[in-house]
Amino acid sequence: MIGSLGIALLLAWAAEPAAAPAAVLLQGGYSTEKHVEYGITFPRARSYQRIPTKPNESLVILKYAERLREERERRGYRPDMLVLRIDYVPDAVPLTPGSGPRGEEEPEEPEEDGSSGAGDDEAGGDEEPAEPPPPPINSFQRYIEQRGRGWTVGAAVEGKERGDWKATEYELVRPPKARGNLVGWAYVWESDRERTIAVLGYCPEDRLAEQTKIWRHTASRMKFAPPAPNPKRRKWERFYARREYVGPAYRIETRLSLPEKWKAEDTANYLVVYNTKDQPLVRKIVRDIELIRSEYERLFPPAGPIEAVSTVRICADRDEYHEYGGPRGSAGYWNYRDEELVLYDATKREKGEKTDKTDTFIVLYHEAFHQFIHYSAGELAPHSWYNEGTGDFFSGAVVKNGRVRRIGPNRWRVNTIKRAVAEGKHVPWEKIIRFEQKDYYANPGLCYAQGWAMIYFLNTSEVVAEHPLWSRILAVYFEELKRAWAGEQERLGEGGLADDKAREQAQLAARVTAVDAAFDGVDIAELQGVWESFVRDLEPLER
Repeated sequence: MIGSLGIALLLAWAAEPAAAPAAVLLQGGYSTEKHVEYGITFPRARSYQRIPTKPNESLVILKYAERLREERERRGYRPDMLVLRIDYVPDAVPLTPGSGPRGEEEPEEPEEDGSSGAGDDEAGGDEEPAEPPPPPINSFQRYIEQRGRGWTVGAAVEGKERGDWKATEYELVRPPKARGNLVGWAYVWESDRERTIAVLGYCPEDRLAEQTKIWRHTASRMKFAPPAPNPKRRKWERFYARREYVGPAYRIETRLSLPEKWKAEDTANYLVVYNTKDQPLVRKIVRDIELIRSEYERLFPPAGPIEAVSTVRICADRDEYHEYGGPRGSAGYWNYRDEELVLYDATKREKGEKTDKTDTFIVLYHEAFHQFIHYSAGELAPHSWYNEGTGDFFSGAVVKNGRVRRIGPNRWRVNTIKRAVAEGKHVPWEKIIRFEQKDYYANPGLCYAQGWAMIYFLNTSEVVAEHPLWSRILAVYFEELKRAWAGEQERLGEGGLADDKAREQAQLAARVTAVDAAFDGVDIAELQGVWESFVRDLEPLER
């Protein structure tokens, strides 16, 4: 499972642009885009394609990336362009000390240590006062300060005003230790105490001159109108009013955020959104995602009803996946903050060869398990050997004729773990069962393969099935994890759970309790020895 990873905001000063017509010749013209819900209309370069924005992204409303023209461009940064909308909100007015009842100045949210903050003076505590929350992002400058990753606003050049809108082009100063050759540019429209619309462009330094022409053509010709309801909203409200799906509001917002050419399909527990023309692939994903979930539910009964609906986002290819935010070196990820499972169409389509969709479903079954276990365990991730290993275990599922027929070896992992065991380079069980995610990710190739092999062994070995303690390890771990986490939640209460540090400590305590219970009385050295023999006997597989 890979958490949400955004692309860092990297901006730099842009050179003085050449005339706009040169940009038209360079990239083949523009198409007019009108977004009534944001109140903006602008020309978008045809050489750019729209990329979806993250579900919980509130400031970046539109994102575009240059269409790849040559294979060599895959090795560098792909020029892109963001459109920000920042609504003005006033800064909070500080209360006058001593006004009103005692304690009125105290924040309503709990302090970082989980206490309410009230009565600290009487207790005579010497703790440092909590850092005040950052001021609201109500301007482009505030955006750079809080979301700029070390970049700062430099010199500004005023543009032409348009009614109540003032235009400014900014120089942005690169962080002193920034790496790479990425540069950027910003064109900002401000309507005083109402709204800011900014166009940001990023590209390699050697392409800045050509890209600035395109970005300025878009930004300087932007037109504004009062925001209005999206005309498609009523259509989808009527659609879901006639159907019984969980999370209709979430589904509507997700559909309305889709770029042109993206489509969506509903299932009972998911919304599958996709940008692939392979309809047989989409139909199988829509069918299989519910079938494999039934298998998860059978083996991992949830702690309570699961009412969340998740997006399954299928990007057209690896490039679009990475542009969306997919981490390099990954093929998919589950983002619990956005309630989104993201992967790409990894179908192998070689001329003269049979189409191979296996890799797409290896990723789907793995990441869908992370989505399910997150809610099933009460929004708590198990230890990585259990979590990643079980995700990889389900990657070997064969789904046919309306059910999971069998679960075989994961072809991505077999050879790696066989080689590690043969060379004595695998991690001792007594260590890996207590690895936290950072430890597991320190050597991901080995740990992923070993986690898979451990779960596959515990689920399929006849020796394990006949052993009174070994056969219970997986079930005891999961049930004890849910029980321990429920106890930790009750102990902390709502205030404690809102404190990130206290929550992390409670989650760690629940995992420790679960692993202690699962391996209580187990001779781990003996278990590992039997597992090593099991791994040596696995048949090598072609990836």
